[in-house]
Amino acid sequence: MGSPSGMGECWRIVQNGAVTACKVITTGYDPERFEREVKAMQRISSPRVVPVFGRGKLTTADDGKEHPYFLSEFLDGGDVRQHINAGHQPNDGELRAFTLAVLEGVEELHRASVIHRDLKPDNIILRNGDWTQPAIIDFGLARLIDLASVTVYPWFGGTWPYMAPEQLQSERAFDRTDIWAVAVIVAELASGQHPFWRGEYNPPSDWHRRLQGGMTIPGSRPAGLRDWLRLAGAYPGYRRPTAVVAKQQLESMWP
Repeated sequence: MGSPSGMGECWRIVQNGAVTACKVITTGYDPERFEREVKAMQRISSPRVVPVFGRGKLTTADDGKEHPYFLSEFLDGGDVRQHINAGHQPNDGELRAFTLAVLEGVEELHRASVIHRDLKPDNIILRNGDWTQPAIIDFGLARLIDLASVTVYPWFGGTWPYMAPEQLQSERAFDRTDIWAVAVIVAELASGQHPFWRGEYNPPSDWHRRLQGGMTIPGSRPAGLRDWLRLAGAYPGYRRPTAVVAKQQLESMWP
């Protein structure tokens, strides 16, 4: 039995002593989106991004229908959302290492001309539960910026509490869109709660005002982190740094 994952389920497969993760597309199958996700993941070779080993189709016993799947590395450690829900919060050193590592993964994505577009705690796995060893997963909404897009704008897609202002306005996502999501995740980990979201099912009427107000974190956290969040979480996308510059800024502001 697989666990829910976007358009399908994720299964843990054990074969000849080897353990892999199998993502099976069971609902809302979009061939273009599936191909996009596989292509995105196959482009990257980084410990910060989960690699794809293979792909194919299988028939499930539930409905007797054929479904596409791909195989990737199985990471045992839980995603960041699970750790948040369990009340686990990184200390300053762990949070700094986590942020730099996630930015490293985002940098690798952007170097391969891939924009994730749906970075959130659920899509970052901690290897062996270690905050310093995150890996980015799930590229169902990825945009390959060097290929013709299948997205028709205006388009609204993603997980709205982590979507950048430009996404919420149905505008085209670009590399700094992923930086916004990283900043929101880091602010949430630093404070123990989302910087903007208060449990609403849909974006509230004052959502953009909240975003424009910036991200706040407890005073017990390093001042350098607060300064970095002001840059990475800038409301206008053009003011946010690239992943490369964001790493440099964080290392400089928070030595």
